Amino acid sequence: MAQKQRRSSRAVQARETAREKAARFREQEDERLRIAEKAILLQEEIDDFDEETGRRVAKLREERNGQLVEKREQLDALVVEMLDTEIPAQQASERLGMSVTQVRAAKRSFDQAVAALAEQSTDDVPAPESTPAAAAPADGEEGTAESDADDALAAETGEAPAAYNFPPPGGPVTVPAQDGSPENAEGATLPPGSAG
Repeated sequence: MAQKQRRSSRAVQARETAREKAARFREQEDERLRIAEKAILLQEEIDDFDEETGRRVAKLREERNGQLVEKREQLDALVVEMLDTEIPAQQASERLGMSVTQVRAAKRSFDQAVAALAEQSTDDVPAPESTPAAAAPADGEEGTAESDADDALAAETGEAPAAYNFPPPGGPVTVPAQDGSPENAEGATLPPGSAG
């Protein structure tokens, strides 16, 4: 009988030990579930935060780029304004705190922007299909000799009198040769004492 009691007491102890281990295992499982749940929620928060900050950064970059373009256009205009005072690019660069390359790039950028605006404005305005005819003098009125000559010129050339004939933006520009220009250098004579 003593042996039976020992077996039953061992079985009781084994059962008790198994319950304790199972309870510890459940506690560990609950702890693991709690940790996993927190980690998953935190990952979702991180993803949401990352998306939101990405949107904010993209919006800030757009604003930054827009303001930079605007400010660079203003700077380019100021550079051109300085150069319009007939100052050499070297002196303009020193006065503006820029390199000569930056001054020239700003002028080129400004000129391109102006040409693009001019081209855009000519694209927006539809071209007239025919030149309007000059108004004939009413009965009893006489046209002046000058207006008659202009009318005759307009009839011959098909162009309105006294109109400016600018080349299209980006088109070829012809400039007449000037005295002292390289085109006329062959026939030019040097003044006395300037022979090199």
